[in-house]
Amino acid sequence: MVSTAKRTLEMQLLLGPDETVPVAGRFGYRSDRPYEVEVAFLSRGEAVATWLFARDLLLGGLCEEVGEGDVRVWPARRAAGPRHVHIELATDDSVCELTVRATELTAWLEQTAAIVPPGREDRYLDMDAHLARLLAGKC
Repeated sequence: MVSTAKRTLEMQLLLGPDETVPVAGRFGYRSDRPYEVEVAFLSRGEAVATWLFARDLLLGGLCEEVGEGDVRVWPARRAAGPRHVHIELATDDSVCELTVRATELTAWLEQTAAIVPPGREDRYLDMDAHLARLLAGKC
């Protein structure tokens, strides 16, 4: 049986030093894919872009800068107000910078940890099923 944790979090897309736009991100986690998270960015309730990356990036990014290449995550430094986490997503053509409230992200990550504790992902991974899907070209 597959367990899931889903939550839509309000994020801020950074357009400039003092300019942001709200963006909804639907965060998803599945016990049968224990290393990854999916974030679908929504417009009018429909997913307009979806990213898959390691859950460890979000867990580590709560406290320090982690990641390289396409996905980087770190605690956002702000003088006042609630703590935020900065998420940077890069493609060959552009870079998207977002922030999310640390308390909301932490609450969702706690839900994922209740499903699959960090560090124990290998116990939930069905390698035979993933290998069969890979060989069938259905990743």
